[in-house]
Amino acid sequence: MSNGVVDRTKNAVVDVIKGAGDIVNAVRSTVTDIVVSTLKDAGQITGAALGVVTDAVRGALRGTKEAGVEATDTVGAVVSGAVEAVGQVGGDVVQAARNAVRGAIQGASEVGADVAAVAVNAVEGAVEAAGKLGEDVVKVARGAAEEALDTVGQVSAGAVGAVKKGLTSAASLPGDVIRSVVGEEEEK
Repeated sequence: MSNGVVDRTKNAVVDVIKGAGDIVNAVRSTVTDIVVSTLKDAGQITGAALGVVTDAVRGALRGTKEAGVEATDTVGAVVSGAVEAVGQVGGDVVQAARNAVRGAIQGASEVGADVAAVAVNAVEGAVEAAGKLGEDVVKVARGAAEEALDTVGQVSAGAVGAVKKGLTSAASLPGDVIRSVVGEEEEK
């Protein structure tokens, strides 16, 4: 299933960017549609099925790169759309946020994008989706930030400091939650 979702999302994003005036919303909508349809086809929404979120986000970043759009310009919308899709089908939004952030960072690494900037924008996208869905923003912010720091540490240990700085300075994120996560990471 993995490569199929990555490739399907990449190709759909390339196509939608070519014909879109509002690239960000077109990409968000495309990702949301693909994740919703794939999860509905999967039947039961389990942790394994939520791997679709990671794959869809990675595919979307590949598609934006192929279409000549910077990943940092679309990643917030991509993550938000993927998390919203999971919420629409009744899945675990916190886990979806973690998977989407992981996929964004992995995708950024694969296409040579700024991993730290993508990580921060991805966390912001996850928090935005939680707010739209009426989900617990604090839980989503904590899970997304933890995942961002863990995944960045795996793909680019040198970027962890930039992610911490970006997360703590992002006005759209709950500062006390982010500071607690960043502080916890420094204790590890």
